[in-house]
Amino acid sequence: MRYHAIERTSPKGPGQPFIGTCWQCGMTGLKASDALKECENPANLTQDESVLRAIDPSAPKGNGEGK
Repeated sequence: MRYHAIERTSPKGPGQPFIGTCWQCGMTGLKASDALKECENPANLTQDESVLRAIDPSAPKGNGEGK
């Protein structure tokens, strides 16, 4: 089972809510608590692959075979 890998997209600072986007499935408007929810991960990315895609969206797509 995979969980959402959330990148914060909301402003940081006192009183600012955490809102982000999942690197793996692209779902937006996620709260910090959503990191504990299952992610569909339609691209079948590993955690490492999803981090690389978040840093560089033009990175080659993985096949999900890594760990």
